[in-house]
Amino acid sequence: MANSGNMAIGKNLVATYPILYLSKQYNPGDILPANDESMVKAWLEAKTAVWMEEKTETAKAVPVTAEGGLPGEAVSSESTENLVGKVPKTASRKKKA
Repeated sequence: MANSGNMAIGKNLVATYPILYLSKQYNPGDILPANDESMVKAWLEAKTAVWMEEKTETAKAVPVTAEGGLPGEAVSSESTENLVGKVPKTASRKKKA
């Protein structure tokens, strides 16, 4: 395997711009193959790829959404929440296990 002068153990060649190489589309952030020294050199010179340290840990996102309903005065609301179109959270509406 050819070795680029900047290639180091623990680094990945990462696309910073969309690249089509060997009939495969690489988007920004994708890891590029570094086995073709001439292409690695061309990508680095064109600033379409950079060497980045390997990430050992990925961030985990916690999905969060807003509660449904529109703000406004709910007629005959059973609770203190005033969201139109939302079923109020009351003791009588809780699921029984």
